[in-house]
Amino acid sequence: MENVLGLLDRIAVLEPELRDFIYLNLKTFRFGKGDPVVKLGSVPRYLGFIEEGLIRGFRVDDKGHEFTSWFMKEGDIFASVRAFFRQIPATETVEALEPTIIRCLSFDNYKIALERWASFQKHRAEILEKYYLQSDEREEMRQQAAYKRFCFLMEHYSDLVDRVQDQYLASFLGLTPTYYSSVKGQYFDTNARH
Repeated sequence: MENVLGLLDRIAVLEPELRDFIYLNLKTFRFGKGDPVVKLGSVPRYLGFIEEGLIRGFRVDDKGHEFTSWFMKEGDIFASVRAFFRQIPATETVEALEPTIIRCLSFDNYKIALERWASFQKHRAEILEKYYLQSDEREEMRQQAAYKRFCFLMEHYSDLVDRVQDQYLASFLGLTPTYYSSVKGQYFDTNARH
């Protein structure tokens, strides 16, 4: 629980009453590798603070191919954004890629915090801005050549190369697994020579 409060304090120091409210209302959820965190079509009821582990959000196209939209890991704040903030059915599936612990604040308690403590608006704004910018960076990355996409991965998410299956990283970069393998090899060959 202290990790969550510390993360929020780094954005803006929590007022004592707000700190108590969040502490008392956080719920802990544990997921095993491969467990669904949010199921497609369900209405997500929680804003999550990932204490430990790794999750991914993905969609499936008409042909049954998975497209990984994002990854979140320990220290990240997670929400199935559109579905959570609008309280509508999720258009993506979220699954745990490792054993994962998520501390969660319900949508109702999130709304109460916003209404009772004006200072919580700063937390909300910072969180939304951070993840909106990350989403924009990912979309811009996917417009680049394959090698530059892999460079983006190594610059921003290098630890994922050892933690995530290549097929998920390939779909995150918008590459076939074979092309991903080729680009990955090229990257490491090039950087081994320097």
